[in-house]
Amino acid sequence: MKLASIDVGLKRIGVAICLDKKIVLPQEAILRKNRHQAARDLNHFLAEWEIEKLIVGLPKGGAAEEEMERRIKHFVALLDL
Repeated sequence: MKLASIDVGLKRIGVAICLDKKIVLPQEAILRKNRHQAARDLNHFLAEWEIEKLIVGLPKGGAAEEEMERRIKHFVALLDL
C-alpha cells in the first residue's frame, strides 16, 4: 500500500511518502499561496504517486492548537479523497 503523510502549515505543506511499508521518504514541500491552489497541487501529487492512504498530522499543544486543527480539517475536506 502506498502511503503519504502531510504536515499542513500556513505557508507550506510538508509531504512524505512510503512506497514499501518500510522507509519513509521526504518530498519537496508544497508552497501554499491559498488553500485551493494547495489542495489542487496536493491532489495532483497524490494522483501522480497513486497514493492509497493519506495520513494527516494534527497539532498537539500550543495556544493555537484548536484553530490550526480546524483549519487543517477544512483543508483536508477540499482534497479528492
